[in-house]
Amino acid sequence: MSKRLKLLVSVALLAWLVHSADWSKIGHTFSQLRPGLWLAAVVLYIATQFVSAVRWRLLAGPLGFHKSMKEYTAFYFIGMYFNLFLPTSVGGDVVRAWYLDAGSGRRLPAFLSVFVDRFSGLLVLLALACIATLLCPVHLEHWVRASVGLTAICAVTGLLSLPLLARVTSRFERVQRLVAGTRLYLGRPGLLVGTTLLSLIVQVANVVLVWLVGQAIAAPIPASYYWVLVPMVTLLTLLPSVNGIGIREGGMYLFLQPFVDKPTALTLSFLWFSVFTAVSVLGAAIYLFGNFSRPGEQHDDPDLGSNPDQGRARQPKAA
Repeated sequence: MSKRLKLLVSVALLAWLVHSADWSKIGHTFSQLRPGLWLAAVVLYIATQFVSAVRWRLLAGPLGFHKSMKEYTAFYFIGMYFNLFLPTSVGGDVVRAWYLDAGSGRRLPAFLSVFVDRFSGLLVLLALACIATLLCPVHLEHWVRASVGLTAICAVTGLLSLPLLARVTSRFERVQRLVAGTRLYLGRPGLLVGTTLLSLIVQVANVVLVWLVGQAIAAPIPASYYWVLVPMVTLLTLLPSVNGIGIREGGMYLFLQPFVDKPTALTLSFLWFSVFTAVSVLGAAIYLFGNFSRPGEQHDDPDLGSNPDQGRARQPKAA
């Protein structure tokens, strides 16, 4: 899908929601905002970026990347900043991979580390939605349960089909290098358990921060329902759009229909996005003023496949 079409999707969805919204009620809901709770959500989201950076560093290590914690954290915040402009809610992941590669000629392992980092978080997010759906004490519409179940089935089917995909694409060198890199993780169960626990911390915090925003506007949404709402809307933002704009608002309106009116749902969505935007400002500052080499500024010999953190020392490619 072209960038223009993705932009059109976001604009069209957002325009429809904005046109059909009752702005007087949205303004009234905003007027009830308790800034302290919104600020707490911002602080919590900042904290999750540090935990995410630790997870990414652990996953990048087996692939031969050994940058400092400061660099991984900075790259995470920079990626958040670019998420504001790039397609889908994970567009900034591409930027993170570029920074990690830093012109070393090891772009594929860098992208693999980012992919596994993101994939770990999404699997935990989906698992939370499934558990919450089974245990949620409030009544859930049949379509809500069905949407969670269908998403889980698709995810499991995708995971089970990976070995077949690897065999079908065995003649493609890059795919085989990715498969080899993935096998590095399978041989490290301790690493997988540790990073999964970190993903759990991050995703629990993401649910809590939306609950904090809901409390900030006194939205009458059962606390238990946030464990279904946040994962499903987050997964929806992976659909083609610009940073999930329009998709996020539509998803919030859809999944919150059983509990609140459209103005409240849209206000909650706007404030959730405002948390992302506020933290992304930190990424903009790091990008503009941080002392970090930008992608393309380093020109190590790509044939060396060396670790950019260890000068020119030769080292085999990890994937």
